[in-house]
Formats: sequence, C-alpha cells, structure tokens
Amino acid sequence: MRVVIADDELIALKMLRKLIAWETLGLKYCGYAQDGFALYDLILEKKPDLVITDIMMPGYDGLKVIAKTLEAGLATHFLITSAYANFSYAREAIRLGVEDFLEKPVDREGLNAALRRITGERDATGEKEERKPEEERSRATVSRIIQTAKDYIDEHYAEKLTLEAVADYIYLSPNYLSSLFRKEMEMNFIEYITEVRMRKAEKFLADGKMSVADAARMAGYKDAGYFCNVFTKRYGISPSAWKRHADQKQTEC
Repeated sequence: MRVVIADDELIALKMLRKLIAWETLGLKYCGYAQDGFALYDLILEKKPDLVITDIMMPGYDGLKVIAKTLEAGLATHFLITSAYANFSYAREAIRLGVEDFLEKPVDREGLNAALRRITGERDATGEKEERKPEEERSRATVSRIIQTAKDYIDEHYAEKLTLEAVADYIYLSPNYLSSLFRKEMEMNFIEYITEVRMRKAEKFLADGKMSVADAARMAGYKDAGYFCNVFTKRYGISPSAWKRHADQKQTEC
C-alpha cells in the first residue's frame, strides 16, 4: 500500500515517518507535502492508496484535498490528523469517507492501530479485517455523499436551497454534486428538491386547518401561484381540488 503524508510542520512529518510501522503493515512511503496545493498535485502524480494528512494547512485544507480527490475519481483512503478537537472537522471528514480521525499529538499505538484497520492487517486478536475492492469502496463513498446531500435537503427544504449551497456544505464542487445526483438518483438536483417539497405539500394539504397558501409556504414556495402550477403539473389536479378530496376522505372516515 503506497502512502503519502502531509503536514505544514516539518517536525510533524518526520515524527509520522518515525512512528509508522512501515514494513510490518506492508506500507511504502511515496512522498510528502507541506501544503494543500502540493498535496493534491502529489496525489494526482503518485496516486497513493493512503494519504495521512493534517486538516489545517496552507492552500487547500485537508478536507478540500479529500473532496477534490473524490472529484478526480480516485478511490484513495484518508487518515486525518489534527491538533483541533473540533467535532465539525470530524463530521465533515466522516461525510467525505475518511477512514479515521486522530487528534494530535499522534501516538505510535493509536496511529498504527488505525493503519491496521485501513490495511486489513491482523489485529492483536488475530482477526483480519476485510477490505472492500477499490471500485466497491469508491461507489460506497459516492452513495455516502448523496445521502448526506439528501439529508441536508430533507432538513432545509423549506429554505432557499441552491446547488452551490449544498455542494459547499459537503465540500464538493457544484458540477460534481450535480453529476452525482444525475447518476445516483436518475434525476437532477432541482427535480429532487421538487420531489421532496411536493411530498411535504401533500401532508400539509391533508391538514384541514391549513390553507393552500400556508401549505405552499411550509413546503418552501414563497409564490403560491407558482406552487399551484408545479403541483398541478405533477399531480394533474390543483392543490385546492386535492385538498377538498383529502378533506372529504377524512370526513368519510
């Protein structure tokens, strides 16, 4: 397994090289970088199996490098190190499919334990962890990204949502996220948001106390007229007629 390491502090890089059980874990050192720009270029050049990188670096930060590597279609494993015990960093790292998140100062035991999990080497109990094929792992990391985007949309559907805002939340480029949506969901970004909002609108309209205008607003449409057009085009019936039908069914029940 080919490994690249990155940190803006030279002493940290030297320490990493010293702590890693290279031969025992079957790892091969392939180079280092001290800023995000250099790291990304090194990844494209060397195509390492594993990158061990700090989050806070000049140029691209660690998360940006990971996102750009995903966009490049490389199924690279990532191990993050950071002096900042910040949950938001760990959360973003997990979203991007990072293997592990180690707080600095990194100790030998914790580092090599994480590397054993990644490489699939036998642990202290003698049990071997299985690694997914790279292609399968890559597909799983696309699926995780899309699920994160869907979760964000499901939570913020009533707000003004843009492709750029959701992509920024996941540390990806809008174009890449858009292509993932088409590939994974077989619909584009706007179509998915409309799907979510229409499902919500159905529930709101079923509430006998809520007007069509209120249902539109709650579903994320400021313009009730536009909402009515979208709803009618989708269901072949106006929101008012749908609401009357729902109210009638509730009365019969």
